[in-house]
Amino acid sequence: MPRDGTWLKRYFSSEFDQVWREIRACATIEGELREQVMEVADATMQRVAHNADVIAARLQSIGWQAQKYQGLRTPPHPGDEAVFAQIAEISGAPIPPTLFAFWRRVGGINWAWDYDSGAQPTVLDFSLPPEELDALCVHAPSVITYLFDEWIDQGHTERPFRIDLAPDYLHKANISGGPPYCIEVPYLGPDPMFTDERHEVPFLDYLRLAFRWGGFPGLERHSALVGVQSFVASFTKDLLPF
Repeated sequence: MPRDGTWLKRYFSSEFDQVWREIRACATIEGELREQVMEVADATMQRVAHNADVIAARLQSIGWQAQKYQGLRTPPHPGDEAVFAQIAEISGAPIPPTLFAFWRRVGGINWAWDYDSGAQPTVLDFSLPPEELDALCVHAPSVITYLFDEWIDQGHTERPFRIDLAPDYLHKANISGGPPYCIEVPYLGPDPMFTDERHEVPFLDYLRLAFRWGGFPGLERHSALVGVQSFVASFTKDLLPF
């Protein structure tokens, strides 16, 4: 474990990837180590929050309508603390650092097009159906409280507990699809897998991927389209690396 504050100082010196590689090498995060990891996770998610606000503003400017249950960005709320406590009680462990920091610094993101609002804006530089966009969505804590009732009603006593964080790419487009993208707890490491999403990568890497594609990671599969390239260049301009 590095001396107190070393990871954070190096992170602020733009060693984003290297610092997180070293953190991920720690199988269990607890005690003083967790405090140091949380410092880096909070700094990381503050940059994510900045990026989320930049893209949300750009989406708003083109008339993008998010699905009604959550705004383009839902800020953290004091009531979230009760949700954190419930998850810790059910899982028997603290919330993994990257998810915990996301909820505390970002809150929630929802860029899935509201299919009840009609067709997507025509100002986009490409024409693709909503299911091809797989818009970034991470539920705010207030959205996932129904999972607690399901857990109790179904008589679950065994772990893991699935924290469903986003519909899959088909459900985002009002098409019957697969299970929600989720994080399973307890997870004692720093950065859990974002499960059931097709890339099967840790949560932080999923966020990096999503922002690399302007908030729409499904565009990765259409990278050869000139319109996609133009959109990504425009929507990723001035985003902060994290």
